[in-house]
Amino acid sequence: MVEGAEQRARPLSLLRKGPFARLWWAGVVSSFGDWVALFATIALADQLGGVTGILVPLSARMLPGLFGAVSGVLADRFNRKFTMITADVARAILVLSLVFVDNLAMLFLVSFLMETLTLFWQPARDASVPNLVPPGRLVAANSITLVATYGSLPVSSAFFSFLVTVGDWLPDLGGFGVGFGPAFTFDSFTFLLSAFLVARIPIPKPEVAEHRKAKGASDWRAPLRDLADGVRFVVGNPGVRNVIVGMATALFGAGIFFILGQPFSRDVLGGGNTGFGVLITSLGSGVGGGMLVLATIGSKIGRRDLAFAISLILTGAAITMVTTMSSVFGAAGWLFIAGIGAGSSYVMGYTHLHEQVSDEMRGRTFAALYTLARTSLLISIALGGVAAAALDGILPPPFDNGIRNALAIGGAIVLSAGLVTLWNLRGTLSGPEFSEETYRTLKDASDAFTSVRGQRRSPEDRK
Repeated sequence: MVEGAEQRARPLSLLRKGPFARLWWAGVVSSFGDWVALFATIALADQLGGVTGILVPLSARMLPGLFGAVSGVLADRFNRKFTMITADVARAILVLSLVFVDNLAMLFLVSFLMETLTLFWQPARDASVPNLVPPGRLVAANSITLVATYGSLPVSSAFFSFLVTVGDWLPDLGGFGVGFGPAFTFDSFTFLLSAFLVARIPIPKPEVAEHRKAKGASDWRAPLRDLADGVRFVVGNPGVRNVIVGMATALFGAGIFFILGQPFSRDVLGGGNTGFGVLITSLGSGVGGGMLVLATIGSKIGRRDLAFAISLILTGAAITMVTTMSSVFGAAGWLFIAGIGAGSSYVMGYTHLHEQVSDEMRGRTFAALYTLARTSLLISIALGGVAAAALDGILPPPFDNGIRNALAIGGAIVLSAGLVTLWNLRGTLSGPEFSEETYRTLKDASDAFTSVRGQRRSPEDRK
């Protein structure tokens, strides 16, 4: 008993051995390489088309989310391990082709195809996590996974700079040794390494219920029925719907900061590019800190949905306060708090979905989350600059600046998402708080009872 408690207090013990440890390392390697390639892609787009050209790969990365629900059907119907390996190998080939891209049209196409494959990889991975994590460790697993994914951002940025320098030293090797070639080549290698690690993981195949099986090889309607069932499940389940809509709405508000953060630092706070680095570092530190704290104590929080709503409220309120600041360091302090809330909401939202959704429906649920989240982010990035220009000079000081106004609206949207989620939970707040172990025990007992009951029914009763 004491040993179990010690293991729960040490989230990094999940990484010592076992299938989750391999999946975690596969995600870390792949994410690190993908960050490097993202920097290289943006730099290549800037080289090909200037500031306008940068929007090409960013748009290409957002658009696949509009039809990402299809990937959830694949994750719930077919071999998840095979899906992940195939996506990794295909992305390795595609990112390597960027070495030879010399126009924005090809850059858009390759970026679009890569992000489409990512949308197939992610639901398969997220649907598999609860099957690979010991009971009671989901919060810790999600925390260290998200910390590794986003915590590698500053390290990958520095490594990208190193690879660019290496490219300047190397002779021209057909594109691989100059410019951004080494960065794309490195990312290709990370995808292949991820595929190798995933291949060694015993990921169980999703069980397809009898009524979901295709009636013959030509029954193309079976996946469509899966898609319709997934939509009905997400829309009809309040606990799942609240979290997905809350996360998508929050990303809509947060996306405005990502597009206007640098001009806010430069033109409003007078901090220049250095100031923007301070803001991003502060936000990232808060996100990582919040996730690490939850990795240790998160299993003690029984109501994941309530913690998710409160975290969103904290994030929105902090972002709103950022817009009232007149100095970089004042804004950085509030952004640190916003990061804590954002990291906590992400972990709690993911864990709530993992616990509340069965394995049969999990891929479609996470695909719905990615679809709404990416669509919201794309819309907010597109509208951020327009809103800043439209709101400039309308209100009295200190809100006579359009950038400040647009960021304030973004914070208010995140805050509203948290308040609406909390309001939707009002009918359940007086209910008991169950731990993850309790949920698993009740589910196992229910499954066992159903199985025994089915075996004891006579053939006459079954007719």
